[in-house]
Amino acid sequence: MAGKSERVKVEVKESTSGEVRTFNITLTAPASDFLLTDLLKQRGVIEALDAELKQAVKGATESYLNATESLIAKLATDPKPAQKLRTNGQGTGKIGKDQRPSSMPLSEQRRESSSEPAASTETT
Repeated sequence: MAGKSERVKVEVKESTSGEVRTFNITLTAPASDFLLTDLLKQRGVIEALDAELKQAVKGATESYLNATESLIAKLATDPKPAQKLRTNGQGTGKIGKDQRPSSMPLSEQRRESSSEPAASTETT
């Protein structure tokens, strides 16, 4: 038999209207799972679940937004990684003939590539 917490289902629907984002959170569980808690709440022994749910959602939202801000701050302060050389399609890491080596001026590369014979496209 499934535990009570395993029978709880949560559905979240998100919508945006203008500058307001709305999250509708639906929590469903068998009413019988709440019999004891309802009795304890009526007697003032425990608080209603609403307050805990509100606090949990607020805490999760704050954590989510703070994590995003931390990531943006880290990306803004970290130096950019060095760019990798592109491979020539064979995974060798060598510079292909279409790529300009940093030590060869563009004019030299153009002369070099124009003097090379064109590849044959014949089929047999």
